[in-house]
Amino acid sequence: MTERVGIGIDLGGTSVKYALATQAGRILKEGIRPSYAQSDVRSILENLAAAAEEMKSFAESEGLKAEVVGIGTPGNVNIETGVLMGSTPNFRAWRDVGISDEMQKLTGLPVYADNDGNLMALAEAKLGAGKGCRNLICITVGTGIGGGIILNGSLYRGSACAGAELGHAVINTEGIRCNCGSTGCLEMYASATAMIRRFTGYCLRDGISPEKKEPDAAYLFDLYKKGDRQAKQAIDESMYFLGRGLASFINIFNPEMIIIGGGVAEAGDMFLNGIRKITFQYAMEKPAENVRIERALLGNRAGFLGAMTFAFGEMDKTVVPV
Repeated sequence: MTERVGIGIDLGGTSVKYALATQAGRILKEGIRPSYAQSDVRSILENLAAAAEEMKSFAESEGLKAEVVGIGTPGNVNIETGVLMGSTPNFRAWRDVGISDEMQKLTGLPVYADNDGNLMALAEAKLGAGKGCRNLICITVGTGIGGGIILNGSLYRGSACAGAELGHAVINTEGIRCNCGSTGCLEMYASATAMIRRFTGYCLRDGISPEKKEPDAAYLFDLYKKGDRQAKQAIDESMYFLGRGLASFINIFNPEMIIIGGGVAEAGDMFLNGIRKITFQYAMEKPAENVRIERALLGNRAGFLGAMTFAFGEMDKTVVPV
């Protein structure tokens, strides 16, 4: 019997990652393209549709047929309608978008959308580092900070599909103003964007010009390993703030595992161990007793694999038995 295949798309603040995969999570082809986060809604939709079309064409060239498209997006999504509710902090015009309906018109396939942090959590719980755990938290650290929560084996979305915005937990009430409208959100202190901003500030303070004009997180971690003072200060502070945030999540949710994904999590054991040290220093003893903090096993593929897994699940719910 031929394996069922679907398309998963992960819309991030910097890039769109996408793939054709089997329902069991085997990736057949994947791609990446800019997200054009500052573009208008139509341009973003057409960019996503082009990614889907690329995967559809590949499937056909292999004698396969993509059945469904799943899309993970920042922001709150009504999973019943596939409508993005409100705005997303790192996008200019991506607001109140009927993602599922619009993308179905463009692709000709059933399309299902959900929050990207939720889908990363779903992927890691079903296919990745969290297999076997019934209570876990996933947090993605990249351009921003997203999150997903699995409670008693089920994805927790909240009463209006607007929960699990872990990056917008406030850690400094008089802190930096966040794109969400609040101040002092974890995202403003522990994301890759915050890390780079802090590093650039320290370079200006010390009269230093980085070799790379537009530094990214990978560049900072490379400098860190070489003993660069400004990079070390920026990264150490980001680890501290992230650890404080995770300690709070442990105290509130008492999970079995916290999984860290996103681009920054790819930095290696140095970053993960630093976060573990801070987290367990500040978490309450009993909730932290058996918690493991692990790197996402699926890496940057978790988003599109979660989207594909979610889409198959939603599509199969709508099938009326004969």
